[in-house]
Amino acid sequence: MYAHACQVCGSRVETMCSNYSEAAHIRGLGGPHLGPDQLSNLLCLCPDHHVEFDRLAIYIDEDWTVRRNSTGAVEYQLKRHAEHVIEQDHVRYHRALCGRR
Repeated sequence: MYAHACQVCGSRVETMCSNYSEAAHIRGLGGPHLGPDQLSNLLCLCPDHHVEFDRLAIYIDEDWTVRRNSTGAVEYQLKRHAEHVIEQDHVRYHRALCGRR
């Protein structure tokens, strides 16, 4: 769907044989988060943004703006594919973990 381009920065990690990206769960799987393993709970991210997202260094605002959690500064606009429906409840959940309501 995103051809391995990060939904945050748009970059692709090129390898010898192909490109590389990571599927990042918005609401983590298992306890305590209990997020589903479904497309509506996934983002296609580069390794750097996957770590930053999982470690709550960045979050997604209501208008799909990606912000730095420490300052609230705008980093990027989340890239979205028309066929990729992202569940807002999962995004709100992640934002709350970041202390942003």
